[in-house]
Amino acid sequence: MTDAYVHGYGDSEQARLISQAEHWREEVIVSGTALAPGTRLLEVGCGVGAVLGVLGEAFPGVVLSGVDIEERQLEAARVHLAHLGLKADLRRADALELPFEDASFDHVWMMWFLEHIADPVAVLREARRVLVPGGRLTAVEIDYTSVWATPSSVAFEALFAAIADAMGASGHNDAGAQLQAWLAEAGFGFVDPGERRLAYSGAGLARQVPHVADVVASTLPTLTGPSAASRAQLQAGLAHLRALPAIPGSALGWDLYKAIAVTGPTG
Repeated sequence: MTDAYVHGYGDSEQARLISQAEHWREEVIVSGTALAPGTRLLEVGCGVGAVLGVLGEAFPGVVLSGVDIEERQLEAARVHLAHLGLKADLRRADALELPFEDASFDHVWMMWFLEHIADPVAVLREARRVLVPGGRLTAVEIDYTSVWATPSSVAFEALFAAIADAMGASGHNDAGAQLQAWLAEAGFGFVDPGERRLAYSGAGLARQVPHVADVVASTLPTLTGPSAASRAQLQAGLAHLRALPAIPGSALGWDLYKAIAVTGPTG
């Protein structure tokens, strides 16, 4: 797993992750997901337990487990899930060496995780190992190179080029677009890439911009590389993003993927 998590592990980032999961609760996490009571679900890269919390509330009776490489995140996850009245088996572990026996889970979940991983196929193979035959994996990622705005600006384009560079340097800036190929290479028998071309205007744009701006702001201290603009230009790009809802006819979008993969009859 990569050591270069571009958002960091501070208290403000932990709070942002919880807000982020709530922001995407209905549109991405719950939409298209079906989990019967008793389903044994493992989230790889569970962080502060934000997504586990949404899944546990939305699908009562699911048996929750999570792993993360960072103990600070797991400590926060224990507090968050206890606050929600949810129980989960949370363990510190590397995604390449999951501390579970073969066929331990019915469903594995990964969200905004593979984009940070040096070898996603190896991680997905390990996830397949712990799934039962016919088990499912859900992976949610975006393509950072697909972000667009109307109207745009030089500063806006420079900002998102720098973000794409930073994500590419520490992992994969187009993870969503690569999910189908990664899952197939990892040996999954069926893969639905789950491509969603998101576009927001009007009230939807007004709701999305503060969330996107918070994500962008959390990456600003790490933006370096070929497309890294000056700090003034990055701030100007962020200001353009924040101003979009007040501009008549404005819109913002990007490509998101919620891939669903199923193991074969023998895993």
